[in-house]
Formats: sequence, C-alpha cells, structure tokens
Amino acid sequence: MADPTPKITDVASMLNDTNTNIRKYGTQLLAIADYDTEPPDEFWNADGTPKPVPDGYKIMGYITTDGIRQTRSITTSNTEMVQDIDPVRTDVTARTHTLQVEFGEANAWTKAAAHGVPVSEWPKEKDSDWEYTDSQVSDFPYVRLLILMQDGVGDDAHYAIEFAYRAKITAQGNRQANRTAVDGEDMTFTLFRDPDTGKIYYEAGHAAKKPGHEPASASTGSTPSTTPTK
Repeated sequence: MADPTPKITDVASMLNDTNTNIRKYGTQLLAIADYDTEPPDEFWNADGTPKPVPDGYKIMGYITTDGIRQTRSITTSNTEMVQDIDPVRTDVTARTHTLQVEFGEANAWTKAAAHGVPVSEWPKEKDSDWEYTDSQVSDFPYVRLLILMQDGVGDDAHYAIEFAYRAKITAQGNRQANRTAVDGEDMTFTLFRDPDTGKIYYEAGHAAKKPGHEPASASTGSTPSTTPTK
C-alpha cells in the first residue's frame, strides 16, 4: 500500500539551480552622454548580440577592479496600533538607486566628468591633453549612462545591457597620488526618472543565439514599472 502522506526524501533533486546562470562580468564598459542625447530605441540585435554604442556616448576606458557597484535603498514607514506590538502595515516612502564607479584612467574624459563639464564640451579624443579649472559650480549636469558587459566568448557569450535614462554625479571619492595607488576618479551617480520617457533604469541579459535557434526580439520590450509614464 502506497504511503498517502506526501513527503520529501531528496532535496538535492528539487534545487532548481543552474550553474550556467552564474555571471562574472570581467569585460565591461561604461559610456556617458549628455541628457539631451536621444536614448536608444533598441538595444539588441535579433541574434542576441548588443547593438553598437550610439553616437554621442563616450566610452570612458578602464574601470578599477571593484567594477560598477550599485545600491538600491528603500525607506519605509510603519503604521502601528495600540492593540498590537507589531506594525499593522508598512508603506514605501522613498526609493533611491545609485551607481558607483572608479575610472582607472586619468584621461580627458574622466577628468571632464569629475569637473562637471557637459559631455558636448569634452575633447574629441579621450587620450587628448586636458586642462580644467573649478570655479563657481551650482550643480553637476544630468547625463545618460550606458553599461555593456560580456561573460564568456563566442557561442557561449552572455551579454548584459543596463541603461540609466537620467542620472547625475551626487558624490565623489578621494584621490591618491603615490607610488602604488591609481590616480582614478571615483564618482557616484544617483538615478532619476526621465520625464520624457517615464523610465528610470533598463536592465537585460541575452545569450548569443546559436544557429537554428529562434531569434529573440531586438526591441527593449516592456517591463513592469512602479512609476507612472507621462
């Protein structure tokens, strides 16, 4: 007679784990454009590869080994009642998304970004001579950020694209000039909703499509949003 009581005897067979989903992005770039530069309509080709970096976006060069770090923080407010010691409800009152990166190159573009120069005023070449003077600054300009990353090569390549529709520098790190430290530019961008598109951030991952596989749509697709679109 079969045991009528359902039971688990082999947890390992239920893990639903996939080791090919473990990602490490040692190959990555970050590109910056002025906020008035049009955001991409599409990020992907039909074969799963990224489209080229659009005109107007400056690829910043080396990033230090900490890579691109992101922080998402949520502020909540509890509602309590005299009869309960636990909250009866919790409401989200604020949400902040920041992106921190230290550029490893002391080049004309990283220095321009650090001094708050609009991208349209940067030198044409990243490796040009540079000269900037700080004076009265009221704020940093809004920009768009494009991140492109790759894990694996050839048919095993997996690509990730992330895009900030509206961002600006809200913090800067320390610099060191000595025998061992890299003279980098450490900056933190805070992300904001773009009033023209209603979007804040885009993130997607695609694998390179092998011959015979159904092509993926090249469009950005739709993603759930907690903010209204104008």
